[in-house]
Amino acid sequence: MLRLHDISLQIGGFSLKKINLHIRRGEYRVILGPTGAGKTVLLETIAGLNRPKQGTIFLADQDITTTGPEQRHLGVVYQDYALFPHLSIFHNIAFSLQIQKVNKKIIIRKVGQMAEFFRISHLLHRLPGNLSGGERQRTALARALVMNPAMLLLDEPLSAMDRLTRDRLQDELQCIHRELGMTIFHITHDLNEAFFLADQMAVMRDGKILQQGTPEKVCRRPATRFVAKLMGMKNFIPTRIKADGSLEVQGMGTLDRNVLQTVPEQAGDFLLTFPNQAVELAPMQDGDAYWWQGRTRIVGMNQGGDQVAIKLALAGDTILHTSFSQREINRLPFTPHPGMEVETTIDKKGLHLLTAE
Repeated sequence: MLRLHDISLQIGGFSLKKINLHIRRGEYRVILGPTGAGKTVLLETIAGLNRPKQGTIFLADQDITTTGPEQRHLGVVYQDYALFPHLSIFHNIAFSLQIQKVNKKIIIRKVGQMAEFFRISHLLHRLPGNLSGGERQRTALARALVMNPAMLLLDEPLSAMDRLTRDRLQDELQCIHRELGMTIFHITHDLNEAFFLADQMAVMRDGKILQQGTPEKVCRRPATRFVAKLMGMKNFIPTRIKADGSLEVQGMGTLDRNVLQTVPEQAGDFLLTFPNQAVELAPMQDGDAYWWQGRTRIVGMNQGGDQVAIKLALAGDTILHTSFSQREINRLPFTPHPGMEVETTIDKKGLHLLTAE
């Protein structure tokens, strides 16, 4: 459907560096990265607003690298929706059809279909300033889709929403993807959003694609410490592969190589990472499920919403991070508090070695 081959460009002091993407027809692709990663620059390059210095863009096997935005037949929804404040919702949705001088009856029919699909038929006479954030977003989506574009490009479409509205609109985007079979390219800095919507995701930083794959694969096997941290991981334990092939984990003893899916052949320094949820505050029940058990001391607790983050100290400088829901905390046979020593276990699942940075 859409292929980017070695796309590079320079805008001021920022550059995209050899971006390679292949998005299949009907796929929901999310680009995840922090502010300043280059996500919007990449989206606007696909839309035709930026001209690559190097590389090629193919849409349905047609080279569109130098094709103008108006000829790419792509629908774009920006973070601020870019609705015309002086036009009614009807005329906002109809704008592109009117520019192309589509027959008035066809315009009325198509706008009506889009308005019905997005449940905004009762709003067609209003101005954008009189709508809620969710209603404005649905209007922007209807305007983008009324031309039946080859692909929909979404620039942080949920970032300005409160949680309830964001959850509802995530459901609507999923519905668009499922019911219309639309190919969607969606950029965001929100991990939960990416996991909820993406068939495939790519992690971006400083104008580069660091890793691509399904959300589950990227989360289970992050390519770098940056990707792992973006996935919410906080456990990074220095680990040395010795000349004899054994793995020595700082403050935690030896790790059985068979626990890991892949182990580098060369000796050297690495980081052992694992999900926060792999760390449990309980004695070992099933020995086959864990790779480590020991005493730790609670050195920090922080509650955010329903989640309680706990920091645990081992001997030396080794720190473990875990988190529990308030319900899980209430089910513990003790009340955890800073300074308490607790028996701690770490599950074998999710263990992964990263190159030390």
